[in-house]
Amino acid sequence: MAFRVRVEAFREALGRIIPIVPSRSLYPITQNILLSQSGDTLELRATDLEVSMRTLLSIVPEEGDVIRLALAPKPLLELLKGFSEDDVISVAQNEQLLLLVSPYGKYEFGGLPAEEFPHFPTLDNLSGVTFPIELLDEVISQTAFAASKDDARIALTGIYFDFQTTHTYFVATDAHTLVRVKREDIRLPEAPKLLLPVRALQSLQQALKSLPSGDVLTLYPTEGQALFHHPLLDMVCRLIDAKYPDYQSVIPKQPPYSARIGTESFRKALRRLMVLSDKTTGVIRLHFEGNTLTLHAEDVLHNRSGREVLGCEYEGPDFTIAFRGSVIGGVIDHVAASEFVMRMEAPGRAALIEPDPQVPPTESLFLAMPLMM
Repeated sequence: MAFRVRVEAFREALGRIIPIVPSRSLYPITQNILLSQSGDTLELRATDLEVSMRTLLSIVPEEGDVIRLALAPKPLLELLKGFSEDDVISVAQNEQLLLLVSPYGKYEFGGLPAEEFPHFPTLDNLSGVTFPIELLDEVISQTAFAASKDDARIALTGIYFDFQTTHTYFVATDAHTLVRVKREDIRLPEAPKLLLPVRALQSLQQALKSLPSGDVLTLYPTEGQALFHHPLLDMVCRLIDAKYPDYQSVIPKQPPYSARIGTESFRKALRRLMVLSDKTTGVIRLHFEGNTLTLHAEDVLHNRSGREVLGCEYEGPDFTIAFRGSVIGGVIDHVAASEFVMRMEAPGRAALIEPDPQVPPTESLFLAMPLMM
C-alpha cells in the first residue's frame, strides 16, 4: 500500500540515518537506504556494514502496493527540503520506481530491489542499561575530541566504555590528550568492555537530536557488537577489534605541583597568545611562581611574541612546562567549571587537569602531554 506523510516528519527521519550512508563503498547497495512499509509504519534503514541504523516513521496508509525499495537518499532529501514543512506528500511504488506526489507536481526516483539490501543485525536475550538521551550526548561531546583520527592507530580511534561495579568510565585518547569521564548513574558490571568507533557514536548523537532529550536510550553490549535502542531508532555497530591501552597506568597518582586557575581567563589568554605562537610547534609556555602564572608565546621567525600574567593558587617551587596550544586549548575548551586544578609531576610528564567543582554524578579528568623543551 502507498502512504501519505508530512514533509517535515519524512525529512527528519531521513536526516537521522543519512550520516551512516557511505559516500564510497565496495558494495554499491550500501550507498542506498531501504524503505520498508508495514501498515501505518515506515522503516528507514542505512548501513555501511560496520554500523547499521534504522528509524520508524508514522504514516497514513493509502491504496496501492506495499513499499519496499532501496534508493539513494540524498536526492530525495534535497527534494523534500524544497517543500514547506506542513506540506503533505503521497508516496507509492511502481516496480523499482518510487513515486511522489506533492501539491506542486509529481516526481520519480529509480531504486533497487529491497532483497539486495543487507539484513539488520539481531541481538537477542541481552541485558542492557537505560539512560537519558542527553546523558549520552554529554558523554560523547566530552570525550570524542580526544580520540585519534589516525587509522593507523586503530585502538585509539574509539571511545572506550569501561563498565565497573559502581560506575562506568568513558575514555578517549590520541596519546597527546586523554579524557576520562566517570558516570555513577550508569552501571552494568557484568558487561564486556566496549571500544566503539567515534564515527558511529557521533552519527547516533546526530540522529538523536530530533528526539526529545528527556527520552531514554538502552545500550545492549556484547563481545562483538553494541545495540542502542530507542522506540523510534536502533543502531548496531561493530566494536573496534583492538586492545585498548592501560589508560589507568598513565594517570599520575600524586603530582607534587598543583595550581588552581580560572577557566575563562586562562582560555581567553591562551587564544590570544596562540595568535603569536610558532605556527609549526604552537608552543605555549606556562611558568608558575608564587601565586602567579605567566603564559608566553613566541614566533622567532616572524619576530612576534606575547606574554600574559594570571593570578592562581599555586603550591610548589617555581615550575615551567610547555604545551602545544591546540592540545592544552582542546582540553580547556571541554572544562565545564569556573576553575580547574592542574597537577604536574615534571616538565616532560603529562599534566593532570580536573574541573573544580566537579558536579556529581559526573567526574571528569583530563591529561595533556607537554612538549619537551
